[in-house]
Amino acid sequence: MTDMSDPRVYARKMPVRSGSFATKLSLGLICVVCGLCISGAALALGWVDSDLDGVPDSKDACPHSRPNAVVDAKGCEIRRDEIACIAPEGELLSFCEPAAQTAKNGQARQNKQDEQVKRSIGESNVVRVYFAFASAEVSIDQWPQLAKVRDFLSASDANARLTLVGHTDNIGSEAVNLSLSRQRAERVKQIFVQDYGVKAERLSIVAKGASQPVTDNLGPGERALNRRVEFMVEAR
Repeated sequence: MTDMSDPRVYARKMPVRSGSFATKLSLGLICVVCGLCISGAALALGWVDSDLDGVPDSKDACPHSRPNAVVDAKGCEIRRDEIACIAPEGELLSFCEPAAQTAKNGQARQNKQDEQVKRSIGESNVVRVYFAFASAEVSIDQWPQLAKVRDFLSASDANARLTLVGHTDNIGSEAVNLSLSRQRAERVKQIFVQDYGVKAERLSIVAKGASQPVTDNLGPGERALNRRVEFMVEAR
């Protein structure tokens, strides 16, 4: 008769379990850890956009915007009458803060608003996307600028068109800078077409290289301001 009080004997009698349970448990733990890592990375980068308006929650003053709503740089919805306060055709795309206007004659109101746009638009209101040195990649912190351009295209007539104008600083040869400025404009266009669903024919490209700086190129700060893509309004 076997003595079951002996733990060694009892261990021999125990059934051997399959390793599948342990394997599944290990895989589950790995998935959880990976998910936490990915979420943590997104939080660390500050790019969590709950309402998908192009403005990260960390900078979104209105984090519960309606789906597909046109929003400003703070993430708050813009009324369509405010969207009209944008640079006219032949000007760089710019946004201003229009004063409340009331006029019985709609055309008179529009003329007055156009004049206000010309007066109020300054260099600081020009919509620009900036780039790292020798790079054509659009960093996360530039996406709010892209959201402004998306808002213009969404609120404008379907025939509204923009020219994406690429620029560089003065480091490098003329040929290299011309090519890089085109790559920057093409990358921005790719984002609008692939991520925002904008029709490609509404966006054209011009490469300027280092020929049109907004400031001198004497230091790294100045050169950084010249590495940019701007948006020329061709049709509204």
